[in-house]
Formats: sequence, structure tokens, C-alpha cells
Amino acid sequence: MLFAKKIIRLTPFLGLVCFITPTKAQINSPFSRYGLGTEIVNSQNATNQALGGFSAAYTSSMNGSFGQSINFNNPASYGSIYMTTFDLGMNFNNNTLKKLSAPTGREQSTYLSPNYIVVGLPMDKNKKSGMAFGLRPVSQINYAVNETKKISSGDTIFNNYTGQGGLNQVFLGFGKSWKYLSVGVNTGYNLGRRKIENIKSFQNSSDSNYFFQSTSNTNTVFGGVFFQWGLLGEFPIYKIQKGKGVQKTEYTLSYGATASLDQTMKGKQDIVRSTGNFTASASTPLDTATYVRNIKGNVTIPAQYTFGLALHKKQYDTRGSYDQWVLGIEYNSAAWKDKYSFYGQKDLLSNASMIRVAAQFCPNAFNYESYWSTVTYRTGFYTGTDYLNIDNKGLKISALTMGLGLPIRKYRSYDLQYTLLNLALQVGQRGSDVNDYKENFVQFTLGYSLSDVWFNKRKYD
Repeated sequence: MLFAKKIIRLTPFLGLVCFITPTKAQINSPFSRYGLGTEIVNSQNATNQALGGFSAAYTSSMNGSFGQSINFNNPASYGSIYMTTFDLGMNFNNNTLKKLSAPTGREQSTYLSPNYIVVGLPMDKNKKSGMAFGLRPVSQINYAVNETKKISSGDTIFNNYTGQGGLNQVFLGFGKSWKYLSVGVNTGYNLGRRKIENIKSFQNSSDSNYFFQSTSNTNTVFGGVFFQWGLLGEFPIYKIQKGKGVQKTEYTLSYGATASLDQTMKGKQDIVRSTGNFTASASTPLDTATYVRNIKGNVTIPAQYTFGLALHKKQYDTRGSYDQWVLGIEYNSAAWKDKYSFYGQKDLLSNASMIRVAAQFCPNAFNYESYWSTVTYRTGFYTGTDYLNIDNKGLKISALTMGLGLPIRKYRSYDLQYTLLNLALQVGQRGSDVNDYKENFVQFTLGYSLSDVWFNKRKYD
């Protein structure tokens, strides 16, 4: 038990190391060649990931009896932040890519990556206003694909395609709550990079020794300010009173929506076309045909819309209240095919949409004598159309999710510090038998949430 406590205390430091130290080439997904790369599977808090990505109508009461996690996907939730909270998430991923068309193939990759780092602060508890700021990756580009093909002359050409980069987001948000309504806004900066390279060389030919390799390298850095609006609310629909005290059972309905407008990011692009000798460890260009720097252009990404509903069963007694169970549903969409462009060029994309369903259960958050009664159990499912469409056949994506909300510190009435360990597991598939490629993925997310009451004025009798 002592060893486990030491590991838990080290969790935030391990997470910071993951953010500071870049993850390298264990990732290899040819899907990331298109658009802005493969999306981080549900780039959300671990609590939301365990619920199938359900976040629009996620309320603060779903965090459990004590402690909280920051729902940064809906800034309207910031109005209910009542303690200063440090939230950190890390992903462990295992992907298996299968090529279904001839020649068939299979490749597996396993890697650790950062998911989010967020700080939430109550601004005015009486007026129910709060703020949050943080950093999270939105998409990732990392692939290395080899291709061998014969040309009309009878020679064999070897192509090595590689790509690196992705889109990251730094954000700051504010939220304000009233009785049955909360509103909020996130703003910040999206910063992206896409570097793609193709090295060509002759193979198995009598002329191979007389030709140098050639490389085509395009490196683009882009960024821009973004805005996201959020709406969230919860109201009672049925109540069962238990005696004359505060004890009661209440059924409530929560609703939520988020929206972001089309965003155009400014970019600078460098293009190099040269011949020479190029390996993984060294590049020796001998003749450069094209070298152009700082080409200005635009990268446009579409607006995204989300709407969700949830039914809650709440239990009230003298110690407070908690959600005993929650059932939720959510829909989100984005017109990537219609609106996306990269330096004026379209890509093999689809208009994306997703349906998510979620369920959560906590037996009795106030039964401190039974630890597992205070644990929050979560599960979910999502299915829809991915924004990537690499073979023009549509790319379906679906996954089953599950997770736990584990209170780490034992409740003490005199203590104002709470720690939650949120675990999430996703098992899913991108693509189907109609596609040329299919990817099975398993993602385990570890979320660490530390909440405390800061900046309280001292009072004396």
C-alpha cells in the first residue's frame, strides 16, 4: 500500500515529464497523412473518455462526492468550479493497422503520449464564476511508409514516405452559472506543424549505381486564435421526499451544447527539392533544384457543434448530495469535407459526425466504511463517421469505453484537499471490411486530479 501511495504521488511529475519530453516514432499511422493527422481519440478529460466522450451535458455533480475534474470541452462548466484543481492526463496506446487489399499487411505500434494538463480556479464562489487554462494535443502526424513499384522502363522505384507534426492547443476559458443555466467561452491559440517528405531511389537495376536519391520535403508551420462557446444547465423533473429533513431523491435533466466557428490559421511553408544521399541518420544533398522559404498561406478548419442530454438520479442527505446514476446521449458534427483546406488544397476527408451514449453509477458516495461504494463506475459507446476518408469509401469509427473514478484520500471533515484517480479504457476500430485499411486501437488513459481550497481569507472570532 505504501508503494502504491508513492506511485500516486509521483503521477503529476511523470505527466509533466511526458509533456516536456517529446514522444517519438513508436507511432506509425498512415491515416495521419491526411488532413491535420489522426485525432487524439476523444481529446478530453479521462472522466469524459470513460463515458464514450460524453462531455456537452457533463455536470460537476458527476465527479463524485468530493473532488472534481475539469470538463474543458464545455467552458460553461467552469462556473461550477468550487476548488482550485490541477488536472493531468496521459494516454497509453496500442494500434494495429491492417491492409485488407492486396498485397495485405499488418503493423502494430505502442506508445505513451500526453493527453492534457489543465488548471481550474473559482473566481467568485458566491457569483458562481470560474476559469480554466491548459494545454492539450488535438491531432498527431507520425508515419513512415515504404512503397516499391515498377515503372514503364522496367526499373524499380523505392519510395519512403514520412510525416511528422500535429495540432496542439493552448487555451484559457471563463464560465458563469445561474440556477438552471451556465454559459462559458474558451479562447486561445491553435499551433500546428506538418512536415512531409518523400525519398525516391532506384533499386535492383543496372542503372541504380548511376542515379542519386531524390527528396521532396515540405514543412509547414501554422497557427491562429480560436473561440469556443458553451451552454450547460440542469433542472429537476421529479422529487421524492424522505421524511421532514433534507433527505430526498431527485431526478434531474441536464443539457449542454458547444460551438466553434470556422477557423483560418496563418501559415509559413518551406519547400525543398534536391538530389543526394539520404538516410535515417544523415542527409547529404548534392544538388538542390528548389528551395523556397516562408511561403505564406492559410489553413482552414471547420466549425464544430455538439449537443447532449443526461438524466440524473441524485441522493441528498445531511452530508451533501451526489449523482447515484446518470444516463446520457450526445451528438457532434463538423463539415471537414466542405470547409477544410490546406494552402487552398482539399484532401481525402468526410463530413464527420458521432453519436455517443454514456452511463455512470456510484453505489453510495457517503458510505465511507466501504471504499468500493464510493467509487464511480463509468461506461460508454460511440460510433460515427471519421473525418478521414483515404479510399473514398467512408471511414467508420466505433469504440466501447469504460472507467473508474477512484477517490485516493480518505474523507476527513476537517480536510479541504481531495485527490481523484480517473481511469479510462477505450477499445475500438477505425475502418471496416469495405475499406482498404482497418485499424484496431486500445487506449488507456490515466487522469490525476488534485483539488484544494486556496486563497481563502483567514477569519478570527
